[in-house]
Amino acid sequence: MGKATYKTTVNNLPKLIQKAQVLSNKKIEVGVFDGDHAWLAGIHEYGCKITVTPKMRVWLHSHGIHLNKSTTHIVIPERSFIRAGFDDCHEKVCDDWSKAVLPKYFEPYGRYDTALKQYGVQLASQIKKYARNLREPPKSSATKVLGIKNSNPLINTGELINSITYKIEDK
Repeated sequence: MGKATYKTTVNNLPKLIQKAQVLSNKKIEVGVFDGDHAWLAGIHEYGCKITVTPKMRVWLHSHGIHLNKSTTHIVIPERSFIRAGFDDCHEKVCDDWSKAVLPKYFEPYGRYDTALKQYGVQLASQIKKYARNLREPPKSSATKVLGIKNSNPLINTGELINSITYKIEDK
């Protein structure tokens, strides 16, 4: 039986290694990064304790929320939607991305920014989905008095969840 040999004339391994190094020097962050929505996202993500001032007590009373005289703080419970949403979906997003997008990046004209944008979009989308489905801890009775009807404690106008995005940075 004959012996077959093959000799390659092009060694693409150095180019592949270089492309892998470009990715290893980047990071993707998903969250709410700017403005009032970032402030509100932080409150819900970690919870907070607000000191009740006399002026606040009057405003709440005028809007139908009557606090006991002994109430000194309003507690907004932690409703982690970014961290918990990431924990819930990142493995599947990474797996899907590594099968569908990553091979295209390693083709001769594949671009790192395109590959990372696709990952960021998908991850942000899945975290938004997680946030839209969040129901616990429920809204307080005081929030309901203010006329916010949606059962999701993160949704009033939808702007907070819609502001979840991603950014690509150097490590």
